[in-house]
Amino acid sequence: MLNYLKKTWVLWTLIVSALVVMGPLSKWLAPIYGGALAQTALIIDNLAAVGLVLLVCDFILDCRTRWGIFPTLDIDKAIENAILGDVDSDDMSGGGARKPNPVASALVFLAVIALLIAILFFTVPAAHAGSLDNARPYLPLLSQSLDKAWPAAPLRHIPAGQIEQESGWKEKATLRTSRELGRGLVQMTIAYRSDGRERFNIYRDAVRYRALQSWDWQRDPYNVRYQMTFLALQDRANFERVRPYSADDGEGWKCALVCYNAGPGRWLQRLKNARLKGLPSNRWDGGLALAYGKGETVLLYGRPLYAAVNEYPAVIFKRAGKYRGLV
Repeated sequence: MLNYLKKTWVLWTLIVSALVVMGPLSKWLAPIYGGALAQTALIIDNLAAVGLVLLVCDFILDCRTRWGIFPTLDIDKAIENAILGDVDSDDMSGGGARKPNPVASALVFLAVIALLIAILFFTVPAAHAGSLDNARPYLPLLSQSLDKAWPAAPLRHIPAGQIEQESGWKEKATLRTSRELGRGLVQMTIAYRSDGRERFNIYRDAVRYRALQSWDWQRDPYNVRYQMTFLALQDRANFERVRPYSADDGEGWKCALVCYNAGPGRWLQRLKNARLKGLPSNRWDGGLALAYGKGETVLLYGRPLYAAVNEYPAVIFKRAGKYRGLV
């Protein structure tokens, strides 16, 4: 038993560590960084659980003959024999030559692929189900907000993907750093200068909308209804700004998402750069996404700014698909 553990201590350490860390981490990440990292942590946690079961089963099958319960069935040896073959009984040289068994090798390969597919089938949907469970109490209110603020909204499931990305559907989600404070379902942000003064305050912009003028955001910054109304109004304003320059509604939404995340000025600069570089200016993918300038090569949280700008619409579209027909 000790020899077995010595051979596989790395696997045991990784799997147990993943189980201990990733489960709680997925719940901690969602309200701070949104659903992206939380879902990744949840998938790793589920995969680690499956891996632990497989490792324990293999351990039992390797060692159970010492307990005198069942005959030996060594999975590692069975796989080795399937791939390399058994010792050739016709070989009289005594060298113990192996005779490959291609059929057994193919079956083992297919079994491994089937196992990986089964693992992904059960683990990845679990993460998506968690997001939908978190979203269900808020989806009717999001639908009402869109009906009032933007009844003609195309692809109206997109804002649901935004909320998942921004907060993981946690209404008290808070992101606090030395440079910014983001709060609530849609992570309404106050940015600060190095001396602590406000650089911009999205709440002050929000209450300029007639529908939000009664919002006492200083006392109630996390108000769900106001936050969703702001999201609908802001998305509408951004979409209507970029749609005349976009090939279709999908490309318009991607540009509008960039405006929401990085500001309209970022989209305008990309539009100008695309025209100067001869890139398609009426679409994000294959056009504006490639039209970043030197100013966007600076590092933001350890990676180039343009990478963060480009990632946002792609992630939102990926997340929003499961909300189609629910908003």
